[in-house]
Amino acid sequence: MLALVSAVTGCGGSGSSASGTGSGTGPPAGPTTTELFAQPSESGISGNLAVPPATNTPVPNGTFELVLWQPDRFTSTGLLVLTGWDAGSKTGFTPSNPAVAQLGFRDLAGTSTAQMEGDTVGAYINSQDLPPSTADQKMMITPELTFASGSQPMPFASGNATLHGSLDLQVPTAVGPDAYVVLDMLFQTTSGVKISYGVAIFHNGAAPSAVTTGYDSPSNSYKLNSPLGVDQRFVTRASDSAGPTGTPWSGWRHFDWSISEAQFVSALEDLTATYPGQVTSTDPTQYVLAKVHLNAEFHTRGQSADLGWSMRGLQLWTTP
Repeated sequence: MLALVSAVTGCGGSGSSASGTGSGTGPPAGPTTTELFAQPSESGISGNLAVPPATNTPVPNGTFELVLWQPDRFTSTGLLVLTGWDAGSKTGFTPSNPAVAQLGFRDLAGTSTAQMEGDTVGAYINSQDLPPSTADQKMMITPELTFASGSQPMPFASGNATLHGSLDLQVPTAVGPDAYVVLDMLFQTTSGVKISYGVAIFHNGAAPSAVTTGYDSPSNSYKLNSPLGVDQRFVTRASDSAGPTGTPWSGWRHFDWSISEAQFVSALEDLTATYPGQVTSTDPTQYVLAKVHLNAEFHTRGQSADLGWSMRGLQLWTTP
């Protein structure tokens, strides 16, 4: 449950093949790198799943956790219960000990379930666990780290820096036209302006193919999502990385990307033009990295929906 901010010189390891299978092992050998975050290994899910609407407490800072934004309507506390069904049939990840690795809305097969064991997290979300409604509803269980105050990295504090990221992912289950997965990095200025910078990986039925921008009122952030490897203005796809897709898949694929200082500035310029007077600074040295999370969710659009995924090896680092 820790975030790392440390200098690493000539860190060994390599990613997967260009086909995207296999496991990445972190920053490549070469120039000095600064590791900003490495997904920790956990013995189980106990104490690592936050449900803020149920507890009326914020997500803890400085720890890597799974976060659920819908209280469990089947329990009096709104908190999830132990569930031993084979959620791996939906997420692709079967824990060695489900009794300590899984919490679900009910102890019932097919229920929405969060998983955490070792170096892997996963989630299956099912619209049947939401309150019955014909209106659009959103559901997500997200793994995230909010950097503690005073330890927020400044990836572009030095000139010509590049921010890198990688993870292994599988999305074997997706039903509904608006189920998607985006790796999201939240940047913030000292004045409080928030920029959500997303690397789009999956959108059910249609691979992400265009950069999108928008404003998210719950988080008061201005967002830019760039499909990995499609638009080089904002994100560069590494040679060993899989690309975005609209088709669910089983088995690990490796995703690896970079954002140069020039690309980050281009994103800021795009957002300042789109939201004049709201996003005002295009100086990359004014932005800290406040949070990183996997935005894996669906919107029901009044229809049934579900999404199952698992992730391991999320890492962020910078190079000069």
